[in-house]
Amino acid sequence: MAELQSVLKSLEQFETLMHEIYTGLSAAFAEDGEAAALFARLAFEERSHLGEVQFLRRLARQNTVAFAEVEVDVDALQREVVQLEGVRRAAPQLSLHEAVVIAVEFESGVAEVHSRRAIAKASPDLARLLASLQAGDERHRGALLEFARKRGLKSE
Repeated sequence: MAELQSVLKSLEQFETLMHEIYTGLSAAFAEDGEAAALFARLAFEERSHLGEVQFLRRLARQNTVAFAEVEVDVDALQREVVQLEGVRRAAPQLSLHEAVVIAVEFESGVAEVHSRRAIAKASPDLARLLASLQAGDERHRGALLEFARKRGLKSE
C-alpha cells in the first residue's frame, strides 16, 4: 500500500518529464516538419495531462480520509521516472527511430498504467478522471505508431 499523494506526485513527475521530452524532441526534429509537429502536439497534450494530475493531487489533499492509500508499487513508478529523466537528457541525440520507439514504450508504461488502475479501484470518484489520462496515452501511442508506420519505422 502507498499513500495516494506519493503516487500522484510520481505521476506528476512522469507527466512533466513526458512534456519536456516531447518539447525537446520537437526542437530536435525541427527540420522535419511532420515529426516536429507530432512531438509538439504530444508535448501540448502532456501539459494538459499534467494539469489533470495536479488537480487530482489538490482534490486528494482536500479529502485525505477518502483518498488515503492505494495498492501501488511506488518504487516501480519511481524507476520509470528515473528512466524518463535519462531519456530527457538523451533526447537531443536520439534518432527519429529511437525517439518513436522510446515514446511508444513510455506511453505504454506499465507502472504508470497500474498506478492509475489502482487509484481508480481505490476511489471510484477518481476513476473518470483517470480514464481521461489513460485515453490520452492510448491516443498518443496510436499517433506514434501511425507516424512510425507512415515513415517505415519499426516501432515495437
